[in-house]
Amino acid sequence: MTPDVDTLARLWPQVGQVAVKDGCVYVVAEDFLDPLVLRGQLAAELTDEELPRHVVQVDSLDPADLVAPDDRYGAYLPPRDDTERVLVRVWERVLGVPKLGVLDDFYAVGGDSLAAAGLAVEAQRVFGVAVSLAAVLRHPTVAALADEIRRSRAAAPLPPAAVGVAHPLSPQQRRVYLAQSRDPASVAYHLPLVLPLPADVDAGRLAGAFRHVIARHDVLRTAFGTEAGRPAQRVLAGVTFELPEVAAPADAPVPVSPFDLAAPPLLRAELRRTPAGPELALELHHIVTDGLSLALLLREVDARYAGRDLPPVPAQYADYAAWVDGRESPGRDWWLARFAAPPAPPRLPTDADRPAGDEPAPTAGSGVVEFTVDAARTAALRALARREGVTLFQLLLAVYATFLAATTDGAAMGGAASDGADVTVGTPVAGRGAPGLDAAMGMFVNTVCLRHRVRPDAPFRALLDEVARDVVDAFAHQDFPFDSLVEAVLPVRDPHRHPLFDTLFAMQHDEVARVDFLGRPVELAIAPTGQAMFDLDMQVYERADSLRVHWAYHAGLFLPATVRAFADLYLELLDAVLADPGRPVGALTGARAAADPAATIDIDIDL
Repeated sequence: MTPDVDTLARLWPQVGQVAVKDGCVYVVAEDFLDPLVLRGQLAAELTDEELPRHVVQVDSLDPADLVAPDDRYGAYLPPRDDTERVLVRVWERVLGVPKLGVLDDFYAVGGDSLAAAGLAVEAQRVFGVAVSLAAVLRHPTVAALADEIRRSRAAAPLPPAAVGVAHPLSPQQRRVYLAQSRDPASVAYHLPLVLPLPADVDAGRLAGAFRHVIARHDVLRTAFGTEAGRPAQRVLAGVTFELPEVAAPADAPVPVSPFDLAAPPLLRAELRRTPAGPELALELHHIVTDGLSLALLLREVDARYAGRDLPPVPAQYADYAAWVDGRESPGRDWWLARFAAPPAPPRLPTDADRPAGDEPAPTAGSGVVEFTVDAARTAALRALARREGVTLFQLLLAVYATFLAATTDGAAMGGAASDGADVTVGTPVAGRGAPGLDAAMGMFVNTVCLRHRVRPDAPFRALLDEVARDVVDAFAHQDFPFDSLVEAVLPVRDPHRHPLFDTLFAMQHDEVARVDFLGRPVELAIAPTGQAMFDLDMQVYERADSLRVHWAYHAGLFLPATVRAFADLYLELLDAVLADPGRPVGALTGARAAADPAATIDIDIDL
């Protein structure tokens, strides 16, 4: 139902006259008014059903001027399913336009080739399916692009793997399995988290919902070991899952302890009764899940708890593992050319010497520094990303590359004659390019190693453009297993550091990091395990009006005060880029930061 004239006049003080006819709103004003801005003002108070199909600026309210526009172009149609709802949020975030409809044209709302590249990157990250730049340009509305994504998901499914036999591990699983085998007591690959529950939660019904989902997804009933001398996995017909109820103090951590990979399910849960209310403590092993799978698990448990039926699972993880084992990895030539000359190990300014020797040390302890990028900074960063035609992820990554260059190669950053720093950063990608995997559980996420040349005399804007292109190219070749790249370009490895990169940068969007669970939205923030996989691991959680950063670090190399100073420096770099993105990269940190990255800056950091 379209709102009445009085409501429109109140919400649009800049409009002189307004009329409503056949679901369309016509406005008269002295200045040109952007209909998308007008619609955004309405969206703050009105429901989707109340928003007008069109907002049209006319010269007068003479009936002859009130011509209905063509519904094929620009009619407001709200998202109709989850794919369109998520895609609308991606478009709004990248384009900076509020309350987009699924028929709004990409070009009409200010899109260009750079924005299209950003949309392709973000859609791949969120949906876990291949979305090319060409697909965005060929399908310039949310409705059309959503159809393309649905077609990708509905393509010929993977051939089912044989039942009752052992299957090879996927490249992602093999990496985790070998690391766990070297240090069986390690919990570095555990994913613990705590979720609030409603006061009247039914423990029996919740346990039954978990059992139903475990029965649906073979990977949650899979045992890992070796067969014929090779790592292998075997699906068991049934496993035992219990949901004990325990009394616990408020804010108690998840008691993390090693899993036996041969004894599924590699999932533990307990229902805690705390003074603050009930909560669910969960712990899974990374070999059977990733971030998208964790969100899927909770959505399906939520559905079964509510008594809703679930559609059949289109593909099981063993289908994927068998399929990927029998195909040639795409993107090999591109990655080998990119790393024809392997990068030198970075020189992070550690507080202690790195262990030496040929034998790998036990998994290192870790610490975490947390801080918030406030609402004002976040809004300014989003606006800058839109002006530069990049995504917020690409902008934050470029600043992170600048941080690494300043801390690992301060001398190179200080002089204009330098070639700059060769910076490598790892980032996770969804790895779900095959059809049918969006509704499958398992460890699909791959890691790509991004490589940037950070030149001190180049404007930051030039570095940002380079980083944006590198991200697009790397994501286009994301299916090449990271371990295959390491084997090809780094035959001799240091057992005390991660190959090719020592630091990870990841960004979690609301679409992945938040789910509705038992009647309330919950954030899937993985709790610290106390063990480190990387020297530095920055996880950025995007919220509606701010960014929350969890920066984990190798506690054997860094003191907490050093990482707090790193956080200060990163925030200082964000402010410097916001003040002048055309400034030379080497001038962003100032002489103090290049000479002493651990210098204290007066910014509050929450531990």
